[in-house]
Amino acid sequence: MVRSIILKKSDRGEADELVVFLSRDLGWLRGVAKNSRKSRVRFGGHLEPFSLVDLAVRPRKKDQLVWIDESQVIKGYLGIRSDIGKVALAAYFFELALIFQAEEQPDPNLFDFLHGVLEKLEGSEMKPLPFMLDEIRLLGLLGYGPRFDSCPRCGEPHKPGEKAVFSLSLGGACHSGCVPEGDAGLILSPDTMALVRRGLEVDAEAASRLRLGHKGMKELRNVLSQFVRYLRGREVNSLVFLEKTGVWSRDA
Repeated sequence: MVRSIILKKSDRGEADELVVFLSRDLGWLRGVAKNSRKSRVRFGGHLEPFSLVDLAVRPRKKDQLVWIDESQVIKGYLGIRSDIGKVALAAYFFELALIFQAEEQPDPNLFDFLHGVLEKLEGSEMKPLPFMLDEIRLLGLLGYGPRFDSCPRCGEPHKPGEKAVFSLSLGGACHSGCVPEGDAGLILSPDTMALVRRGLEVDAEAASRLRLGHKGMKELRNVLSQFVRYLRGREVNSLVFLEKTGVWSRDA
């Protein structure tokens, strides 16, 4: 049995389901749950999105999919699935991981981080700012962490009270004179810069107490959204869905 988190499932034929899941030991996999729509004994609703499960899997000879022979649910995260904002945010985090982490490349740290995101979403009030900080941490785990501590071009740290300009091509907050020509520079005010640096230094409990005004929230959200789209090279479906839910306006 492999500890896994279900991302999504879809019907495959009359009785089977195609399941996309992240395994702690095997990485991202796609598997066929044979007769899962008919067998309540072996599956019984244990393949719902964002469920933490143990799966019995084995290779298929004819393709890169695996067979899923059995599932046992560990935690269903019903609190997430009952809140559209939490569903949108969970989907976004997992889609980022799916986009930027190759299949069949296990990363226990990534799995544990995403499991922690589900725990946080399940057990607390939806406060977008701490999750934006977690988004930055996730991008770091995936090898695309944006820099806010020092200028990615000259390497000099940002001074207190100094605004910055985020460069998409360099992946970080630059000094005003260091932004590459033609780069869509995105302004980050001194307050936003200070909060991000502070938020990435403290633990989760302290981060949950941080506050940023509407202007700062818009600045940070704009930077992260544009950076992810730049890295992806095209639209990110879950980000569009997330933006439509109005999640980011819940907190300031």
